[in-house]
Amino acid sequence: MNRRRRKSGQALIEYAFLMILLATVAIAVIIMAGTQLASTYNDVSYEFTHLTDSATLAPDGVTTVSPGATPASSCPSGKTLQLMGHKWKCR
Repeated sequence: MNRRRRKSGQALIEYAFLMILLATVAIAVIIMAGTQLASTYNDVSYEFTHLTDSATLAPDGVTTVSPGATPASSCPSGKTLQLMGHKWKCR
């Protein structure tokens, strides 16, 4: 009977270690992808708040561009200006 109790406790400890490992991996992934997640969240929230706007936002994040117009390219070399929803971005 004593032997069975020790094995039961051992399984509980193994599950606790597994949960700690999974939590550590999840936190590491969130930390490593944090800036990308924040950027994506900001883009989605901007799109929801500006659903009916006809103007778009220039890459500087301040200037609005009238419909059909393209802002002056201020992208670094090797990147092109693309319209992503209501924002112009250098990709």
